[in-house]
Amino acid sequence: MPEAATAPIGSIPHAALTDPYPYYESLRAAGRVHRLNTPIGLEAWFVPHYEDARPLLTDPRFSKAAHHSDVVREDGQKAESSFADNMVSTDPPEHTRLRKLVQKAFTRRRIELLRPRVERFTDDLLDRMERAGEAELMEDFSYPLPMMVIGELLGIPVEDLADLRHKSVFWFLEEDYAGNPVDHFRARQAAIGEYVRGLIEHRRSHPNDDLIQGLIEARDGENRLSEKELVATVMLLIFAGFLTTVNLITNGVHALVRNPGQQAKLVAQPDLIGSAVEEFLRYDSSLSLIEGHAKQDIEIGGTVIPADSLIIVPVHSVNRDPQAFPDPHRLDITRNPNPHLAFSHGVHHCLGAPLARLEAQVAITALLRRFPDMALACDPAEVRWHRDFFQRSLHALPLRLKP
Repeated sequence: MPEAATAPIGSIPHAALTDPYPYYESLRAAGRVHRLNTPIGLEAWFVPHYEDARPLLTDPRFSKAAHHSDVVREDGQKAESSFADNMVSTDPPEHTRLRKLVQKAFTRRRIELLRPRVERFTDDLLDRMERAGEAELMEDFSYPLPMMVIGELLGIPVEDLADLRHKSVFWFLEEDYAGNPVDHFRARQAAIGEYVRGLIEHRRSHPNDDLIQGLIEARDGENRLSEKELVATVMLLIFAGFLTTVNLITNGVHALVRNPGQQAKLVAQPDLIGSAVEEFLRYDSSLSLIEGHAKQDIEIGGTVIPADSLIIVPVHSVNRDPQAFPDPHRLDITRNPNPHLAFSHGVHHCLGAPLARLEAQVAITALLRRFPDMALACDPAEVRWHRDFFQRSLHALPLRLKP
């Protein structure tokens, strides 16, 4: 059996945090598995090829459970999971138990019932944009829409949304804050956890028909969510349901205005919105990576990833792998098939994917119907991406709405 490598072979350059695609192209050309230092001070094994990554995500040796990690940061502290008590950070059979309980409350029917509210929220925001005659898409549209939707879904009071947005927006960026990024995230996480516990306590004394009430009441025989699992699940829904959708809408619109031929095609054929959103998910995925740990040694391409190692599937690499996606750097809203991994794969496929798709489809369809000739209101070179290891996110997207 091949031997495991014993030392890192490189570090991710800072330039790759704002434009990951040239770096990952070179990484794929250099081999199938790479041991790298990450920008947050952890060593990880990167699997950049689609043909290796997709089966890895269904391999039982690839663990999402935090307790399998003995990875330490540069400061010597153990790197703990950010969501230790929800289904993202567990393996079967515990993951199966948690997902089944959450699915009893977070049903497709509940999501579809949100459609009229999403449409109304969208129209209200577009009305304001039209009156102004111009827009900064993130501030005027991409942020408020998912925040209002997640508030509606979870029964969060409208007056709490602005503060919750402030608590939940976190960037692992050296330019945006000082200090250790893991500690920064934990501080934000603790603030949201405190808020969520109060929200759950209030819901128990004031029952409602929202998703939190559904999660409180969800049962499978005698099984139900523990208090820690309930808090962690609501926190996950806030993080995943808000930030990833913000980026999906913004990155999708950015891709369109940078590819006016594709924008014109979608304006002429709005029924293409389903495949267009799938292409936005592939082309500039909201989340940058899928991480897990090796429960046992895993061999890929003649290299052994040792047990307990941190493993990262770089989503922006696998979703632009030319072996899986012909002409991968071209935006094609009719691309079919499009088996991207933006929502992961296997048992950990994102439970909130239908809601994200619904919001993006409604939002972008309405935006193009109202402003078919929208375009960038600045030089393309002035559009800046955050230097973020975990997300693909713009600082701002100024738009000229009409000619």
